[in-house]
Amino acid sequence: MLDNLTQINNKDLYCFSVEKKFTSRKNNVFLVKTNSLDQNQKYLVYKEYSRPDRMPKEVKMLSLLKEKGAPVPRVYGVGGNYILLEYLEGPLFIDYFFWQESVSGSENSSLKGPTYQSIYSLCCWFKDFYAMSKAIAGRQLIMGDVNFRNFIIRERIYGIDFEECREGRMEEDIGSLCAFGLTYSPPFSPWKIAMIGELFQIFSSELGLDKELVKQEILRELLFLSKRRGVLQETLKLLVSNLLESSTYFS
Repeated sequence: MLDNLTQINNKDLYCFSVEKKFTSRKNNVFLVKTNSLDQNQKYLVYKEYSRPDRMPKEVKMLSLLKEKGAPVPRVYGVGGNYILLEYLEGPLFIDYFFWQESVSGSENSSLKGPTYQSIYSLCCWFKDFYAMSKAIAGRQLIMGDVNFRNFIIRERIYGIDFEECREGRMEEDIGSLCAFGLTYSPPFSPWKIAMIGELFQIFSSELGLDKELVKQEILRELLFLSKRRGVLQETLKLLVSNLLESSTYFS
């Protein structure tokens, strides 16, 4: 699996400098600048795992997806509990998501063209990932841990986190994605409900999802996230009002 990758020794850690730390709730992730013997500089992402047992799975998945032409970062090196990845410069999908809401206004439920375009672009990424990962594994794989921080917008969207990739149903991923989108601050704004409602409809149609299963996953993830994000009361209020059944966005 790692035959074509550079194995890194501890002494090689002195060959790069840390430029900044990225936000990650699971691992230590840094942008680093490398210095080779010929003095050429290269920017890479250094990802140190809190659970090193997940590293081989992610390295293998990234490498196999890259071989199939998937928009994912290239693995440049593997250490004892970390990997060095291609640095993909560009905004995270979550930052673009926040920017779209700020331009439209949180209380505005009318979506603009760029919002629809971003939803379709993200949907295309998922469609390709599900097809390629199924061809690789011979069974349906999902990302497992999916949220808007796991995608970078460049000439097309790139996926960047596969350490929890596993066998499962697509509805699990998309339900989780919808729940995350609804609960980003400010949670459950009219714009977010409209945007995630459109995402729900487009993804369900394009990926052939069971809408009822997606709704079940949204509810399950909402209850989990509400405790972690301190929006339990807002979540319970919306669940009592039967958001997913009464809203035309999720019909």
